[in-house]
Amino acid sequence: MQVHALSSQLEPVRYSRYCASWTQLAGDRVQERWLDWLRTAGPRGAVLLPCNDEALELVARSRGELVELGYLPMEADDDVLLAMLDKDRTYQLADAAGVDRPLTVTIRVPGDLEVAAESLGFPCALKPLHSHVFARHRGVGKVIVARDRAELEAAFAVADSLDVEMLATEIVPGPEDQYMSYYSYLDERGKPLFHFTKQKLRQYPVGFGLACYQVSVWSEETAEIGLRFFERIGLRGLGCVEFKRDARDGRLKLIECNHRFTAANELVQRSGIDLALLAYNRALGRPIPAFDGYKLGVRIWHPLEDVRALRDSRAQGELTVGDWLTSLMHRVHLPLFRFSDPLPTVTNAIRLSKLVRSYGVRSSASPSSPSSV
Repeated sequence: MQVHALSSQLEPVRYSRYCASWTQLAGDRVQERWLDWLRTAGPRGAVLLPCNDEALELVARSRGELVELGYLPMEADDDVLLAMLDKDRTYQLADAAGVDRPLTVTIRVPGDLEVAAESLGFPCALKPLHSHVFARHRGVGKVIVARDRAELEAAFAVADSLDVEMLATEIVPGPEDQYMSYYSYLDERGKPLFHFTKQKLRQYPVGFGLACYQVSVWSEETAEIGLRFFERIGLRGLGCVEFKRDARDGRLKLIECNHRFTAANELVQRSGIDLALLAYNRALGRPIPAFDGYKLGVRIWHPLEDVRALRDSRAQGELTVGDWLTSLMHRVHLPLFRFSDPLPTVTNAIRLSKLVRSYGVRSSASPSSPSSV
């Protein structure tokens, strides 16, 4: 089996001993460029495993052509897949499934700002309806926090200038370690092949970011609500749904659903569930072994990002250096490092050190403008 990677930017996978080829296709219209490559240069018969939202949308919208070309796209119901790329539609489906979620207002015209200000209050956050569309604009964070009406209007003006649809959402109160996630894979009959839950301990940027310290746990409540959501929306294939426990009522509120591999894939794999192999075997129609639980207490730590999270949390009076050090008194795994395949870690460390020397460690928010996270 050979692995061929496509990316719009330099990624550590390029240096993996298991990567047979790496192709960088940067610039605008990345989905078109990827599809062009698949039409002309891609290895026919290959299984396609989307690892980001651009690739996910490409598969959902071009599955028929990809199959005709001889590819085997990852299993999914494409209507549900596209719905999970749209935050507004995701929340509509959550309502229909009876799953709690934050209060939101879709912002399409300036008049919607008044509705958002009255119903959500401040601070609130603006999120793009389609995160990968917003991410195409460099220098703009994935979330903009507005502390008052003026910042809300300024944030909308930024999004409007980029022609990106936005969603205003309340900020669910509670500490960073109240984010819980559920993973599963539902077969063609809707049967879950496994159950996995994890807990974020810290994230960066603080408030709205990616996990920089997380652990595998078992949460019956998270699994029950997550599976109910998957079943009622008709999800097929791989899914991950994230919740945050609301400090006001103690209930888990749905934050987002990713219908693909996520940045926590290493945690899931080290815990004993190989999602990539599972999706690969399913696409090829190979038998799947029964899953018999997974390891609890497995921790993945991103050192640089976690130091930044400490800096910001400490400035806000939410974390001390002592508590941070105590939390690390466990066996931890780094997100990339393997003795059998060290180059991705080495090259990534060199790249990060160059960035730190060139730009320094900057705060995630500017006090003179809407907070961009």
